[in-house]
Amino acid sequence: MRVVRILLASLALLATAPAWCNDIVAVLERSQTMRMQALPPAAPDSERAARVHASFERLAGVMALPGRVELRIVGGGIYAEAMLGHVIVASEALAEMPEGERLFILAHELGHIALGHWDELRALYRRHIPGEVRPETTDPVADALGAEAHEQAYRQEFAADAYGYRVIFQLGFGMDTAYAVMLRAPEPGDTATHPSTRRRLAQFRAVEAQLRHSSLQAAGPPGEPTE
Repeated sequence: MRVVRILLASLALLATAPAWCNDIVAVLERSQTMRMQALPPAAPDSERAARVHASFERLAGVMALPGRVELRIVGGGIYAEAMLGHVIVASEALAEMPEGERLFILAHELGHIALGHWDELRALYRRHIPGEVRPETTDPVADALGAEAHEQAYRQEFAADAYGYRVIFQLGFGMDTAYAVMLRAPEPGDTATHPSTRRRLAQFRAVEAQLRHSSLQAAGPPGEPTE
């Protein structure tokens, strides 16, 4: 989820928010909806879209999807994002990737939904802007809100990474898949929205170690029968 991007876009909308839009959560939802509607849908008979949808269904077969989740497949370049707490927008260009990478990207976005990150974001905004959205109520808190949203974005990205990796681990994919995804667009340093590639890969290795340790514990000592 591009949480800080949502923050910046929403703050830009505050000055021009219509009279009915006097609640910060309404501004957030309006911003997300406008961005989603601006993305061109994939053709109904697109073979690439069908491949992305099949990967989504594969994930649905091994995990409990978090409530009402909608998959919207759009055109354009490689792209995926969780929106409005229940929609995953994914480009049909994901079909050009190996299956493991595609599964991880979709599972990562499902993690944002399953872990309630949209609700966390709305709660953060509402705590800083509890009343009517006006410049005199938003300007004084913009810096503090931005700093806290930045920290929240990092926590959420790490959490979604761990969630997605655990899911693809169940399907037989491992660190080679995580490396491949991260190195498609490596970030040498922290950005406004995401931790650096180095930090994210370090977490993948930690999660991998935990998963393998748990698997060994479940198997029991060598030679010991398991039930």
